Amino acid sequence: MSSLGKLANEMKKKSQAKGFREFARDGDKYTRSGANLVFYTLKDFLGLYHDGITDYQDVEPYLLKESDKLKYEILCLVDISESKEHTMSKEMRKKYRKAGKLRRLKLDEKFHYVNPLNRIHSYLIIERAPGDPKFSYQTIAINVICSSNYSDIKGVGSFMMKTLVSYSKEVGFENIVLEVGNYDAEEHPDLLSSEEEEEEDDYDSYSDEEEDEEDTNYEDLIDCVSDGLWKKSVRHHNSVPYYSFSEEYIHAIISEYLYNETPPWDEPTIIQDEEYGYGGYFYNKGKNNSKQLMTYYHKLGFVEEPKIHTEWKCFSSIPLPAMLLKL
Repeated sequence: MSSLGKLANEMKKKSQAKGFREFARDGDKYTRSGANLVFYTLKDFLGLYHDGITDYQDVEPYLLKESDKLKYEILCLVDISESKEHTMSKEMRKKYRKAGKLRRLKLDEKFHYVNPLNRIHSYLIIERAPGDPKFSYQTIAINVICSSNYSDIKGVGSFMMKTLVSYSKEVGFENIVLEVGNYDAEEHPDLLSSEEEEEEDDYDSYSDEEEDEEDTNYEDLIDCVSDGLWKKSVRHHNSVPYYSFSEEYIHAIISEYLYNETPPWDEPTIIQDEEYGYGGYFYNKGKNNSKQLMTYYHKLGFVEEPKIHTEWKCFSSIPLPAMLLKL
């Protein structure tokens, strides 16, 4: 079993043995909610709720294959309760009863367990040995951590993060790295233009023969899962919705994950100048708008470490604040 597989198993055992109730501020309130939160990998979750997903999302039946060579693992905190049916508050439930059919369907899409994806209250995408292998062999990167905007249980994101930190060390990892995402940091325009040219070349070289060789098609499943997980990350600022990562980003990861693809490391180009480099103008603009999130990671023991971006090259060419937790 891979190191990521061992980590996923340990986190699942932890949630089953002691559970979220021990972590919750008000364990009795959590018990009264009827929820039963347990860690599952995304593949395990999709297998467990296969029939509900194919019925509700109208996708073809699927059979997912496991792999010990995965670059990513996607861990979900899932409510497996058989008695709880939704995450609506009492006030929202009253509105639901009075609403018309279309309004009810929209609320079901976000809150009701008739859509099995709503059982996921938080999720985490981690990457094994990101960046230059000579630096990051015993390292995992947190690519995405998200608590669902539609969850009715507080603390699910913190529970996921603290459990990850605890058991990453136990299975042998030495470091956890992450970037503090924002939309203020920008990539150098010369790099953007060269990447667009590469994408066009890749598209031109793609053949129908390659497509025919693919004997398993998960495209509809990937579309509905990536859309559902991405929408859980929505937050609102002055009533305006925003997302900390793009749907295309999570779609690409889920595609690689379900198809068991392990693409080679694509070394990013590191720009070092006063405008686009790490510590430059756009970097500082983004960092200033991410102070609250960075403070949260500081409390967990993370410290900012520029070499994760400049030397380890764990992420992209965009100079986002990089943080390190030594386990």
